[in-house]
Amino acid sequence: MRRITPAPAVTMMRGISSMTNEQEAPKKSNKLQLNPAEKKMTKRLFWRNMWLGYAMSYTRQQGVAWDWVHAPIYKEIYKDDPDKFWEAMKRNMEFYNTTPNMNGIVSGLAVSMEQENAKAPEGTFDTAGISGMKIGLMGPMAGIGDTFFAGVWSLILSGIGISFAKAGNMAVLLLSIVGLIPVIAVRWYGQKYSYKLGSKYISKAVQDGLMTMFTKATSIVGVTVVGGMIASLVKFPLVFKTKINGNEFALQKIFDQIMPGILPLILSITCFVLLRKGKNPVLVLVGVVALGFLLTFLGITGA
Repeated sequence: MRRITPAPAVTMMRGISSMTNEQEAPKKSNKLQLNPAEKKMTKRLFWRNMWLGYAMSYTRQQGVAWDWVHAPIYKEIYKDDPDKFWEAMKRNMEFYNTTPNMNGIVSGLAVSMEQENAKAPEGTFDTAGISGMKIGLMGPMAGIGDTFFAGVWSLILSGIGISFAKAGNMAVLLLSIVGLIPVIAVRWYGQKYSYKLGSKYISKAVQDGLMTMFTKATSIVGVTVVGGMIASLVKFPLVFKTKINGNEFALQKIFDQIMPGILPLILSITCFVLLRKGKNPVLVLVGVVALGFLLTFLGITGA
């Protein structure tokens, strides 16, 4: 029997079809899908993150609330190792402060890193990378979040609301619902995609040894962020001035010549050392306030 060969056009169409199928396969596999356990976890984390700003403290800001938000998640991650659970709770109760609406991005990454820590052999995962990631991202997330939600978005809603109110339009009542749309979207999708992308790439980074480099990089960024916060937030202005041999002597200029911002740095390091030694944060705070009153009364410091 004579063998029938397919026409060139048919062969070409089959080739194109197979190439298309091969190209579509990775797209399907790359789609960020959550399994049932991950969906349950992200939903729970989404709702608990709503309370991030409701347990603020002077020394840790949102650090205590972070632990409350993530405690059930950590308990599930480290269910076979209670010591690691408590280590994670203690490690994460550190200074943390960002725009709550943007926290889902940081939260999702942190959870994926904690999961990798639970799976990694003892001593192979440096948990300093988790703290470094949080410190490194909280500033940029706060900058973006505060600018958009507290600035741009609130002004847009206020402008529209005032216009509607002047016209007596009852649609102004819907603005409270409309205003929540970007809030919910950023909270939910930011957390979902940061968690899934984190869990996808962090495990590979651990295997390739990139996590060590990442830890060092985030540590540098974290220290830089803390240094910037000290320089911008901690104030120690000296107003004491006198005249020596007819020349004005300004105490602040002397310290500025040594190193600008040296007094805020010394004060911050002193508080840090006292807290590391286990001193009561409230007593440290009271001591700083008392020192400020005393130096101001003596005319050394002031506004």
